[in-house]
Amino acid sequence: MAIGLSKLFMRTISQNPKESQAGVSLWTLEDIQKAQEKQRELNLEAAEKQRRRENGEEIDEDEDEYGDGWISDAAFAEADLDDL
Repeated sequence: MAIGLSKLFMRTISQNPKESQAGVSLWTLEDIQKAQEKQRELNLEAAEKQRRRENGEEIDEDEDEYGDGWISDAAFAEADLDDL
């Protein structure tokens, strides 16, 4: 989860504002509301996963929670680095 939060943080701060815009928010009210709604959805999904864990239900841990299309964390963990 920490890696996912780090990815999200880095994507958020990676915007390069012009010097004349320093200190000026690049987000509109609509952008903020969309981001808040997305965060609420992620929180609901996390709560549902936690509930399923507590009830002993099977959970697909290989699921990429941000859907960025890259290699999953599990694939990185299983990679044999001796072949490189």
